Amino acid sequence: MLRRRWLVVAAAAVAGCSGGADDTPTDGGDAYRTAFRTAVEREGHAVRSLSVDDRVRLVYSPAEPTEAGVRTSVEDVSRAFFDRVYGGWKPAGLDARVRIDGDLVAVWRMERAWIESYLDGDIDREELAARVEDSVERRS
Repeated sequence: MLRRRWLVVAAAAVAGCSGGADDTPTDGGDAYRTAFRTAVEREGHAVRSLSVDDRVRLVYSPAEPTEAGVRTSVEDVSRAFFDRVYGGWKPAGLDARVRIDGDLVAVWRMERAWIESYLDGDIDREELAARVEDSVERRS
């Protein structure tokens, strides 16, 4: 039950484009990483670390250090990842760690396969959002 308090009702947020065509690069990995970081920071979230290999590993602090701020950050970051994958980025998934004042408060993930299932019409936006929601774990 506590986990649900951290979850995002992100159906529209996850399955919608957050930016214009100029926000999605058409070249290689560094441009995607930069575009992803920019999209996250544009929403006011502080990127603490970002690494990309077969997966994207992100540690960030939400713009607002509150429960609602964490919820909003999951929406914003998942949308930014969705947009980059939709634009051609190929990592297998996103592993996110949310920190407030240095403390780990939540971890969550999003898989490229979930996005592809949505884009193929195999799942709807509510199912995509539910998969992200189900991955969120509150930490203290």
